[in-house]
Amino acid sequence: MQKFIRRFQTDQSGSVAVVTAIGLFSILGLVALGLDISHLIEVRAELQRAADAGALAGARGLYPDVINLASFSSPPNCGQAYYRSRATVARNIVDGAAPGFDAVSVQTGTWDYGAKTFVPSCNTLTNTVQVRVQKLGINMLFARIFGITQLNCDATSTAVMDWVKGLGPGTLPIAVNEDYAKSGNVEKITFNPATSDVGGWFAVPPGDSTSASTLNDYIDTGSCPPIKVGDIIDLSNGVVESVLKNLKNRLAEHGGTWDTALPVVDSTQFNENKPVKGFLIFRITEVSAHGNDKYVSGIPLGLGMGPGAAIPGGSNYGVLAPPKLVK
Repeated sequence: MQKFIRRFQTDQSGSVAVVTAIGLFSILGLVALGLDISHLIEVRAELQRAADAGALAGARGLYPDVINLASFSSPPNCGQAYYRSRATVARNIVDGAAPGFDAVSVQTGTWDYGAKTFVPSCNTLTNTVQVRVQKLGINMLFARIFGITQLNCDATSTAVMDWVKGLGPGTLPIAVNEDYAKSGNVEKITFNPATSDVGGWFAVPPGDSTSASTLNDYIDTGSCPPIKVGDIIDLSNGVVESVLKNLKNRLAEHGGTWDTALPVVDSTQFNENKPVKGFLIFRITEVSAHGNDKYVSGIPLGLGMGPGAAIPGGSNYGVLAPPKLVK
């Protein structure tokens, strides 16, 4: 009997099958759990796309579709932003279906660029839309063996539409005095050193100066460097006839009117270095390059959309940056 017991205690036949079964069960469980995790990652990405789209659409909805002088005094439209955010999210598919009304929350507010925080509000300073989209009860297929039948997931996105703080390369070499930035009246830039001047040439130091070659290069090739609020630019009043002739030809190529974003400065002499205070949309309507009276004539538009490369977060001189995600 003792011999039989010792034999039983030392006999390992069949143990490999047991270990294999346990290992196979564990591996299958991990593979199954990996499939559910992949599904969660996919749902999370779909939620984020829906939230991003809703936030961008909502931020754009803060202002009218057609931005013009007549709408300059209009405050941000929180109701329109709210509606467009929800409508945009509803056009997305998350886990096989469009998010329901209860799955979407939208807030308008103000974005603090320094602290990178969002403060809910609806007033004249409102520049931000924050959207949260959630998906409740995501069914787990294989994780059920671990007792997990459903999980929840959500995504949040924040977008701003604000006054332009900076422009990418390619600005035309004309700066405008801030006293005339929002007038909406036809203004004539004569490039003469007089207190009546409303604008003048500019270049971006230290690499560039207001020479004819630099100014023409800015016009012909869009070589003006990116500029932002606070940057120092070199102002000049010189008539520079060759530059005016070049600008006149370019205006004709644009069909006789040319809407362009220009830097705003606090200067009436335009023979000094000054910081950029903001940007405005200036509609060039005429360039006179011959005779004694040489000038650029145009209209400072009260409200306009800056180019796609515009950076938000500047002062209100009437130019809005396209909506951008900030969080």
